[in-house]
Amino acid sequence: MDQNKPFTSSNNNHIALIFKLSILSRFLAWIIALISTFIVDDYDSSVDTILISHEDSTLIQKIFNICFRVFLRWDAFYFTHISEEGYVYEQEHAFFPLLPLLARGLSNSVFLPLGYFLTYRQILLLSGVLIANVSFILASINLYKLTLLIFNNKEKYEKYALFFGMRLFYEGNIWIAAFIWSLSSFTRSNGIVYIGFYIYEFLIKDINRINVMKIFVRLIKTTILSLIVLFGFLTFQSYGYYEYCILNEPRSWCNNKIPVLYSFVQIFYWNAGFLTYYEIKQIPNFLLATPMILLSFYGIYDYSKIDFKRIFTLGLQQKQQQLEIKTPYYTHNLLPFIYLWAVLLLYSITSIHIQVITRFFSSQPTVYWFVAHLFMRSISKEASKLDKILGYGMMVYFVLYGGSGIILFANFFPPA
Repeated sequence: MDQNKPFTSSNNNHIALIFKLSILSRFLAWIIALISTFIVDDYDSSVDTILISHEDSTLIQKIFNICFRVFLRWDAFYFTHISEEGYVYEQEHAFFPLLPLLARGLSNSVFLPLGYFLTYRQILLLSGVLIANVSFILASINLYKLTLLIFNNKEKYEKYALFFGMRLFYEGNIWIAAFIWSLSSFTRSNGIVYIGFYIYEFLIKDINRINVMKIFVRLIKTTILSLIVLFGFLTFQSYGYYEYCILNEPRSWCNNKIPVLYSFVQIFYWNAGFLTYYEIKQIPNFLLATPMILLSFYGIYDYSKIDFKRIFTLGLQQKQQQLEIKTPYYTHNLLPFIYLWAVLLLYSITSIHIQVITRFFSSQPTVYWFVAHLFMRSISKEASKLDKILGYGMMVYFVLYGGSGIILFANFFPPA
């Protein structure tokens, strides 16, 4: 950690390029989605009436509805409703509140004058779209910066970022990173897994080289940082408990040993629990998820096989040679990311709607680093036929999956 280095002019040029490409990709996705709605019939067109529910809508409102209805699909429907009405239904607690709060705040301030032209619901949708796309652009830039930190600023591998608050952690800003991750756990439940970085950094990484007193101090530090990260998640669950177990007649889950509304909602309303998705009718969804599952297993194995001792001893023991000489993907700095990838992979194949794993893993840097690793290996002079198939094959898969995913999403077809 604490590998902060000044960014060179070359780095800044790459940041500018990533910024431009990110914006271009957002507009391209929007155009593809919009055009597809005129060619493909929506699986469920009733949602189009949500933005404009009255016959006396203006021309501007009708044009907005045509252009932006492609964004009001699947989870966006719930987030928009929560932004406008709050948490009305128990099942809506599967969707965390930060995005709806930001959308409502933006709609009630900066975008308030748009009320002369658009309905309030349309303004909320516009706010959510803007927040999501700005977040995408910022995430792309920060992935690039994180890549430079993890791989020690090796310019040969700056291309990693072209495939996609961890940067703050590895710059040594551990407290700021904790607050950012707290916002993450207030946005999605998987934000809580980032406490693993603190556990590894302070309680595992150097455990055989520090005394008992220092371990105790680090334990306290890790506990405080972890509680900060968990604060967003715990706050939302506390709100749910107060709403359904204290203010009103207690629901059945209120009597659980650990009364967590999110867990109940996922199982009861969304059939997302341990092995609940293992049904014959879900075979097509497992087939859709197979490429990402196989890529993840292979990525974890490819890293691990270089030094199994390092993997099974949590990095406390490893081979003497510098593994990153072979390729930066095998650097020791990547170890906690590999563990995170493995944990999320195990969770995904046992406890979530498996067809969303590709979208779920789009937030994991290791996916992009490994795909870039495969691609760089496929264009090397020593590349085998298998290397070329894997490298170019994954590129083709991501392009096809991304393009078809845009069209399917815009017309309300799975996978969401």
